[in-house]
Amino acid sequence: MWFESAQVELVRDAFPEWMAFLFALLSYLGSVWFVVPAVVLAYWFGDRHRFAPWLGIVIGGYALMFGLKGTFTTPRPGVGPAIDPESLPTVVAVLYAPAVEVSTTSFPSGHVIAATIIWTMVALESDVATKRTRLLGAAAMIVLVGVARVGAGVHFPIDVIVGVIAGVCYLSIALTVRSYARVRGEQFATSATFAVAAVLGLATVWITRQPDRMALFGGCIGALLAWQYATPAREPWPVTLQTVVHAALAIAVLVLSALMPIVSDGALVWLAVGFTAGLIVVGFPRFVDRTAVAARGSNVVS
Repeated sequence: MWFESAQVELVRDAFPEWMAFLFALLSYLGSVWFVVPAVVLAYWFGDRHRFAPWLGIVIGGYALMFGLKGTFTTPRPGVGPAIDPESLPTVVAVLYAPAVEVSTTSFPSGHVIAATIIWTMVALESDVATKRTRLLGAAAMIVLVGVARVGAGVHFPIDVIVGVIAGVCYLSIALTVRSYARVRGEQFATSATFAVAAVLGLATVWITRQPDRMALFGGCIGALLAWQYATPAREPWPVTLQTVVHAALAIAVLVLSALMPIVSDGALVWLAVGFTAGLIVVGFPRFVDRTAVAARGSNVVS
């Protein structure tokens, strides 16, 4: 009843074929390719003490998602998108295919879990408009992602429903832990979010037995150490050519470290990849600030 491909096919065929492109675009509102860069850039170029907990909460959300998928191992619907990516020009397929070609298990929807977490966080902690308006906007975003995943033929409706429930429950727990930890200060509260994510990451490794999941645990440990011993200033970077270059260099290092599994695909390698990423993302602003101070001091001496 819950996992019948006919349900998905009915939803997909209720829309014009060209809507497949819109469903693919809407899927990115809950995609790792949008969520992770958005949170990292918000941390680098925004109030770092405000957005640092978001990093831990997002990592924990992905750990939860992989853990649930590894527990239930439900196959995808035997439907697929209305438009086959192979029939499209390469330029279009590059953007379209990642949203509709998936090899992970179906239950629950990872896109919906991520969308629920990130858009609810935006609604709860941004200053734009009223809280009610923000929550309605977040709900709309989550619904759009959920409809898009079913309309794209890659999820059952129950995947979406449980994805929302899982995202809300996890976020409630994460925010409650942060709230209680704030008694000991903001820095400790942020560390607590990384610690919770680390526990979830380790649980995911145990559940799935997949070495690449160690990257989540490693990322939490790297981020936690960087936050504890290289806590950056709260003040954001100004958006200048120099800071953009710094960010580009950090991203280049992250990309290079992500290539390590090409040489070896063991758990320790993935642990190192995650650790390096967490260390760089959280600690990089402090490194840049210290470099700038040193440069100014050198100019004064000269």
